[in-house]
Amino acid sequence: MKDKILVLTPRFPYPVIGGDRLRIFELCKELAKNYSLTLVSLCETKDEMTLDIPDDGVFSNVHRVFFPKYRSYLNCVFALPSKTPLQVAYYKSHEFSKVVNRLSKDHDLVLPHLIRMADYAKDLPNKKVLEMTDAISMNYSRVCETKNNAGIKGLIYKLEKERLNRYEKQTAEKFDCNVLVSKFDKDFLFKPKTDVYEKTLVCSNGVDISKLTYEFSPNKKEIVFIGNMFSAQNFDAAMWFAKECLPLLRKNGDYKFKVIGRIKPDDEIKLNRHQGVVVTGAVDCIISHARGSIAGICSVRLAAGVQNKILEYMALGLPTITTSTGLEGLDSIPDKDIIVADSPHDFVQAILRLENDVDYAENLSVNALHYVKEYHSWSGKLAPFTAKINQIISN
Repeated sequence: MKDKILVLTPRFPYPVIGGDRLRIFELCKELAKNYSLTLVSLCETKDEMTLDIPDDGVFSNVHRVFFPKYRSYLNCVFALPSKTPLQVAYYKSHEFSKVVNRLSKDHDLVLPHLIRMADYAKDLPNKKVLEMTDAISMNYSRVCETKNNAGIKGLIYKLEKERLNRYEKQTAEKFDCNVLVSKFDKDFLFKPKTDVYEKTLVCSNGVDISKLTYEFSPNKKEIVFIGNMFSAQNFDAAMWFAKECLPLLRKNGDYKFKVIGRIKPDDEIKLNRHQGVVVTGAVDCIISHARGSIAGICSVRLAAGVQNKILEYMALGLPTITTSTGLEGLDSIPDKDIIVADSPHDFVQAILRLENDVDYAENLSVNALHYVKEYHSWSGKLAPFTAKINQIISN
């Protein structure tokens, strides 16, 4: 009989779209090769509660707990005077806690996904691993350094930054292992040579090149940005490019900036106010929408962890231009398989060079494909994670 792992997620992981859903799905897909997995997930909508689950063999059992947004908002209001991070309060459900406590008694290890799920597992007697993914407080610290730090929103970010940083550090102590995607995040949170530093594993993200077929075929005056626009850092990145970079680029021709991914109606309106922006919203086939573009853009300023969009651009054959922040956690080499630009001028010059020097662009594209093939297969990146799980369960 297989050992059993209880997986806790703040959002229902199906359909598998978006960075955090994709990561936990791939982690679980690897673990399912040797373990029986039970999923316990919060669901914001009735549709998620009844959504058919594909027969992918990942989860042996699935438990869903309905938790509408208004309850989350109330939780945050009540948490304001306390020391609890709003990230954690938002996902606090007594019903979910009861389900976890009941099921944990019959499982060999508990695996909460993201710091917001840690509260449900941190005091359980089980062996437990916290899949943190990113240092969220690092992201919030960066937000506080930008123009986004004004008004009530800015006050919340500043408040949350301190609470989260303290909570992340204290909570990580209670787990047998913590997992982050980048050494930048690990070094931000923990001091070297401490116990918590030593038991924190770095496992980067991968990319499925079998689904993202490679082709270098620039044939239109277009650059693309792929990302879930419900994410604050993605929307900030797309808006910054549309506002600061695109007008400079369009002085050189009728260039389009295509933004691909889920987006709120109000945010779509804001982006479309900028001339040359094309917002697709969620699409069935990213490949067909991105194919033929000059470059894939990763203009993130606030992000933590590893940017999946960069790996996707590389797999698709799109030359990639990223900020220094977007490069964190990756070992790709600037000017060999990726371009780094931090100012509007640098972004524009990089795009124009890629368009005008096809040999240079294709060389970047080919090198990038080799990079993701060699360094970012999911099974390769997650091998240390599965090995650590094996060690913890067998001890």
